[in-house]
Amino acid sequence: MFRDGPERVLVFRVGAEQFGVALSAVREVVDAPEVNRVPDAAPSLLGVALVRGELIPLYDARVILGVDAATAAPGAALLFSTDGRRVALAIDDVFDPVPVEEQELRPMPGAGAAEVIIRGLIRRGHDLIAVLDDAALL
Repeated sequence: MFRDGPERVLVFRVGAEQFGVALSAVREVVDAPEVNRVPDAAPSLLGVALVRGELIPLYDARVILGVDAATAAPGAALLFSTDGRRVALAIDDVFDPVPVEEQELRPMPGAGAAEVIIRGLIRRGHDLIAVLDDAALL
């Protein structure tokens, strides 16, 4: 991130919180797929979803990011490719990418469990957006 100037960050919502991840890390954004539960799976794994004929593990952003949110079903999923396999992150909503300069990124005070995942904060208008480290997220 930030190798050659500003980075485009895809902004998404989980509960009432806004997060961003490098647009280059996201392979695709899809409407929330139907989820098939996996017995005895970790709490962060919602299950597997069939996306374009491929079974993809779908993880719950609420659990991973430590966000308290209503139990409403996710509205979308971010698809990532890592180490030759695809994974998905269930989110509530997705917004347009925003350009971010490195000097705009502010340290995250007391991030708690999500400390290693969150690189810092940016401000857009009245909104604070937590920018995630895609490598740590995956």
